[in-house]
Amino acid sequence: MIKQIREYAALPGGFGIIVGVSMFLSISILGFARPLLIPYAPDELIGDGLAAPSWDHPFGLDQLGRDVLSRTLAAVPADIGVAFLGVSIPLFIGTVIGILLAFAKNRVFLSLVGSIIDGINAFPLLIIAIAMVTFLGPGLFNVVIVLALMNWARYARIARTRATIVLRENYVEAARLMGYPRRRIIFKHVTPNVSSETLAYALSDFILVIVIISGLSFLGLGARPPAAEWGSMIADGRVFLGEAWWITVFPGIALCWSAISISLIVEGLSRRDRAN
Repeated sequence: MIKQIREYAALPGGFGIIVGVSMFLSISILGFARPLLIPYAPDELIGDGLAAPSWDHPFGLDQLGRDVLSRTLAAVPADIGVAFLGVSIPLFIGTVIGILLAFAKNRVFLSLVGSIIDGINAFPLLIIAIAMVTFLGPGLFNVVIVLALMNWARYARIARTRATIVLRENYVEAARLMGYPRRRIIFKHVTPNVSSETLAYALSDFILVIVIISGLSFLGLGARPPAAEWGSMIADGRVFLGEAWWITVFPGIALCWSAISISLIVEGLSRRDRAN
């Protein structure tokens, strides 16, 4: 096993992928295993507020006397779980729509849907998310809805472009001449090639989405108190940054740790593709 890991690490981009996956798995495992590792509930008041880090509480206590380590790890399912939904749902919807658009022949329909896609993509996702969550009301469920409604357009554009290229390949033309049904061409030739492109984008998009989720919670539009979430924890601690830095710093480190882990994976995969 160790020999195989070393051989993979020696490949272009392999080391970054291994480090990124290890970082992501470590914080995910700690987050989901938190009830087994830490005796304190994330909302439990266990001591004086703003208590500094100690052996009993390595990350200290927040302004209400809650364990910051417990809350930081309790936020993992919220942030990473919501980010997964915020990426996977638009990924599926956008990929399906993009493939269907590549097969569509109606120019009016293509122009209409293309205009919708271009219009959505013309605005920064964070700005759209802030506006729509403000309209729908705060809450992580509404954040997922907004991401599903607005982020699919980016995947649809990638999927449509890639599907159009694949449909012009010789092997697809040969399949058509041999009388293969459209369904077989879609699932055997188009979907695998398109999915590789959209999945690659989804990894990098995960970084943006997790930052948006934390940003919305920081603004009071995401997780609702007293739910543990990195952005809301950073917002709560900013008032006490001078006297109790740990309330803000440790959730910030967890957020950066997650983003950097995915970034290393994306960079490693990019280096591997360039080498091939």
